[in-house]
Amino acid sequence: MNSTIKMAKPGDRQYGGGILTAVAVLGFLLVVVQGSVYYRSKGSTKLLGSEKNKVLATQMAEAGVEANIADLGKRKIKVQHGMHDFVTYDREGLDAGTYSSRLTTVAVGAAADTIDLVATGNVGASSQSVSARLRLKKFLDTTRTPIVVVVPFDSAFTVIDTVPDTTSATVFMNPNAMPAVNATPAYTACMASSAHKCDVCHLPGGDVSKANVINISKSAIGTHIGHHGDYVTTDNSCDLYKPKTVVTISHHAVTRTAHVMVDHSTYDTTLVIDTAVKVQILSWK
Repeated sequence: MNSTIKMAKPGDRQYGGGILTAVAVLGFLLVVVQGSVYYRSKGSTKLLGSEKNKVLATQMAEAGVEANIADLGKRKIKVQHGMHDFVTYDREGLDAGTYSSRLTTVAVGAAADTIDLVATGNVGASSQSVSARLRLKKFLDTTRTPIVVVVPFDSAFTVIDTVPDTTSATVFMNPNAMPAVNATPAYTACMASSAHKCDVCHLPGGDVSKANVINISKSAIGTHIGHHGDYVTTDNSCDLYKPKTVVTISHHAVTRTAHVMVDHSTYDTTLVIDTAVKVQILSWK
């Protein structure tokens, strides 16, 4: 039996409807697939960001442990009995986030201490913790430190001083050194005055101890010109023959030693003995 299959032609209405249906189904499938890919990509981005923050938070916690190890080695933190969840850092900031840490004493001994340290790192909403058990080995650290010591020094030097010397002596006038009666200003003044008499200091026999004042007429003064030591006085006394004290001042050099205390700086060393710590990591998780 012969059968003939009739092919649809492009101009046929049935042929065009089938193509449109196939295109619509294909478009729907594309939309569904594209939406699924979009949501899957968005979820992957959030997942990657969350994982990145977890890694950074873990790094913050590890930085907290390392900071505590450094402080324990430098003896900034000293372990004692009864330290439980002792806060060593609280939200200490770094570029990526912060970290906090707590210390708990496990054992304290003469040679070593054991502690548990928990550090928590925070980056954004992510928080990660790192726990470490540490052993602190103690040893004596002997260090010689140079120091400057100020020592007083006695500096001696020679000084020459000029010292005054004072001497005194009693001096008497020598009658033989006196000028003649008529060669003094007092004689001239008396002879030129209107008075009829003049006062004369007379030394009988040239003896100073017998000196006395006599009042004689002007015409009789000439008899005293040859007497050694007689003179015309204006104050009715023989004061020129009174004993006089003469003071003489001279100087001489005196050598002495002066002392000055001077501070001198000298270098020395001092021995410093301290207990140091070596940190050993027993566990890290």
